[in-house]
Amino acid sequence: MRLDETVNHYLLNLEYRRYSEHTRIGYRRALLVLVALLDRLYGVVGLEQVTVLHLRQCAQHLLTVSLERVGRGRLPDNGLTLSESSVCVYIQRWKTFFTWCFKEELIEKDPGVRLEYPKVDERVIDAFSEQQIEQMLDVFDLTTEGGFRDYVIILLMLDTGIRRSEVAMLCVEDVHETYISVFGKGRKERQIGIHPQVNNLLWKYIHKHRRPATPDEPVLFLSLSRNHAGTPFGRGGMYGLMSRLKAKTGIDEVRLSAHTFRHTFACLYLDAGGDVFSLSRELGHTKVSTTEKYLKSFTSKNARMHHSEHSPINRIKLRTQRNKGKGNDKGQRK
Repeated sequence: MRLDETVNHYLLNLEYRRYSEHTRIGYRRALLVLVALLDRLYGVVGLEQVTVLHLRQCAQHLLTVSLERVGRGRLPDNGLTLSESSVCVYIQRWKTFFTWCFKEELIEKDPGVRLEYPKVDERVIDAFSEQQIEQMLDVFDLTTEGGFRDYVIILLMLDTGIRRSEVAMLCVEDVHETYISVFGKGRKERQIGIHPQVNNLLWKYIHKHRRPATPDEPVLFLSLSRNHAGTPFGRGGMYGLMSRLKAKTGIDEVRLSAHTFRHTFACLYLDAGGDVFSLSRELGHTKVSTTEKYLKSFTSKNARMHHSEHSPINRIKLRTQRNKGKGNDKGQRK
């Protein structure tokens, strides 16, 4: 059984199971890269031929050799290697694919079971400061349809921490008086509370600034471009919004992305006294442990920010000048 044919069948299965287009594109890219590497490096084209050693060597190749163009939906040929975290995503998709092949009885052994992830350095993820948030909000012209829409999108992300894809897929019927309904990863629905002021802005956008191309258009945020006016804003529109915001503010100390807004929401939520269990549900994490891992860098930074307040040094009276106690210099000048 050819590996490339099995991959195509697997991708059709993902579509049947209603995986999002973005997820399917990610799996397609990761599996096409694997198919190409196995063929070019080891002459492996059959599904049954793949071993865990092959998979380890392919993962190592991605860590050490610059990216190359592979099939349609190609990777950028920019002379860079993938980061450890990116390779982990590729490995996760390879492992999921071979697990499916094993369950479908297409192979006798799952070569992905013993495939390890590379160690990833834990780095502090910076959130936006209040000054940076105000700086970003000040760039929007609320007298224009585009400025008002973008302003509402940014406030909604700050208020709810929803993902870029969730913003793009949000529908008018998902907006309620005190909350929004979101379909996140795995087509799981969750309800997220919204601030009354954000709700008022959403109401105003829907009734004053939202102009759908067709009366039955369900998506909330719509494009204003000449060729796509009134159609879904989409992921591309979200990417363009982040690019415009960065260009107008000049913020480069923190990565200006939708994910940073999500991280900022989580950090400010906890900093304001929110509990991690409720936060986990609002972020759409299946397990609280995922939220704790996600915020590990924040807890470290937050502890540092409050260090002086809780330091033991506060309980000790320090000398600020040279000690002039008894016998300080007299016994040493003989």
